[in-house]
Amino acid sequence: MSSPTAQASASAGRIFEIPDAESEVQNLPGAVILEEIHGQVVFNNVTFRYFGSGEPVLKHVSFEARPGETIALLGATGSGKTTIINLIPRFYDVSSGAVQIDGQDVRKVTLHSLRRQIGIVLQDTFLFSASIMEIIRFERADATDEEVIAAASLAHAHNFIEHMPEGYQTMLGERGQGLSQVQRQLLSIARAALADPRLLILDEATSSVDTRTERLIQQAMDKLLKGRTRFVIAHRLSTMRNADQVLVLHAGKIIERGTLDELLARQGLYFDL
Repeated sequence: MSSPTAQASASAGRIFEIPDAESEVQNLPGAVILEEIHGQVVFNNVTFRYFGSGEPVLKHVSFEARPGETIALLGATGSGKTTIINLIPRFYDVSSGAVQIDGQDVRKVTLHSLRRQIGIVLQDTFLFSASIMEIIRFERADATDEEVIAAASLAHAHNFIEHMPEGYQTMLGERGQGLSQVQRQLLSIARAALADPRLLILDEATSSVDTRTERLIQQAMDKLLKGRTRFVIAHRLSTMRNADQVLVLHAGKIIERGTLDELLARQGLYFDL
């Protein structure tokens, strides 16, 4: 059985692995439009198992992210971090429990109205073949050139774009062929900035770059994150230090939670990691 990649959402502009055709998420009868959100996210006793799988990937997970908070997710491969961020934009449906945004169960709102308010920036940035202007504007087809340039400036991408052969009209190959990893990442941040989502999901983008480049990306991220609720799959200590909550996952359960200092003081699994 194959597992095709698909576009996560018009808002996110990102690629996620999603279930096979027979288990794809659809709008439910009576789904309502999710109005502009403040950014509260609640997982209420969530259990999740993949289609056709007996063993739950998440087991009775509960937590709350208040509007504007940063939640860092930490754990080994297979602990459930990616599953949590896939459930927020409803790329999968929970097996039991509920995921709520501003008090509304995500299963009861339309997919478009949900996903257009969520921005996603991953380490492995996907860019389609188009001009740089079109790539950044993908989230907002009605954005002016000036708004695109402002978003690129916020993301520290404007200078390198200006040095491209045709500036913002430079055509890129599939997956951003011709750009460095960092340049692709900065375009992804610019795209998310232009969309102006209230909720951001980030697979920390700086784990494999040098210190100077990390600083550049972090500056762009800091501007983008201001006032937004964000979930970060954490790889570096700096991310966890700035988080309002660190959730430490193991085998599908949250086994520790708190600020970085609180977790260090407990000398539990986080301390060992």
